[in-house]
Amino acid sequence: MNKLKQYSIVGLLTAVAFFIVHNGYAQQQPMFTQYMFNGLVLNPAYSGSNESMTLTASFRKQWTGIPGSPQTTVLSGHSPIKLTRSAAGVVIMNDRLGVTNQYMVYGTYAYHIPVSDNAKLAVGGQAGATLYKTDLNDLNIVTDNYQADDAFAQNETRVLPNLGIGVYYYSKKTYVGLSLPTLVNNKLNNTDAVMKARQDRHYFLTAGHVFDLSPDLKLKPSVLLKWMEHGPFQYDINANLLIREVLWVGFSYRMKNSVDGLLQWLINDQLSLGYSYGYPVNGLASVQSGTHELVLNFRINKSKNIVLTPRYF
Repeated sequence: MNKLKQYSIVGLLTAVAFFIVHNGYAQQQPMFTQYMFNGLVLNPAYSGSNESMTLTASFRKQWTGIPGSPQTTVLSGHSPIKLTRSAAGVVIMNDRLGVTNQYMVYGTYAYHIPVSDNAKLAVGGQAGATLYKTDLNDLNIVTDNYQADDAFAQNETRVLPNLGIGVYYYSKKTYVGLSLPTLVNNKLNNTDAVMKARQDRHYFLTAGHVFDLSPDLKLKPSVLLKWMEHGPFQYDINANLLIREVLWVGFSYRMKNSVDGLLQWLINDQLSLGYSYGYPVNGLASVQSGTHELVLNFRINKSKNIVLTPRYF
């Protein structure tokens, strides 16, 4: 087989994989390992739960070694609104996968209702839009007569407005959240009658609790349940150990996907830095070298008279 045909086959397989992903048979929402330390990426009701202004930056490189593998960058911030039970935030995200590129900007709002002396229930929502772009020309697929294949010249650029809702119960050591980040099933293309692509609704249920093992050790098991309409059900099971209120050491299993190790250093009351590495347990193990994720959190103390209390999630 000559090189021209080899390149054509590689490009064709890439394109087919791309359309399968966006036809509802795989996770469309960006995936994260350290979501338990940045709940805003899953649930708008998380806004303000840290009881201080919180800024987060994260970068995730999935399936390192595979060209065009997922790459996600996130900047987010949220804060209580002074003298009210309300909180607001913003999430800015760029998610790249093969020939697709998504830029997302969402504003979040949450209202926090005390339900006991040390627990609150937050109800929240978000609104924003995604700039969705595909460039099939990047596949460089040509025919035997060295002409570009018109079937792969159907590029898309679309602005997709959307809304999301969520509820979040939390105390100092327990949390439970339920969210639906995308209510609208936007169409991603209109040009192909066969390979139709659209956004599907995603549902997330999160829960966790912190147990005191000793004065220097705390254990936090947690779970994430995910379901996508017309797609698979998935779960994550996590366990994180906090050592002397300074270092989190964790382990995670993502259903039929990966096992992950996690470290988070609590540098001081305001600043923390996290790193995770995921090793695949599916058929991609032989062609990639794992997933890397970095997360930087910064809590801003607006008043010198208020001491920031430790946050475990």
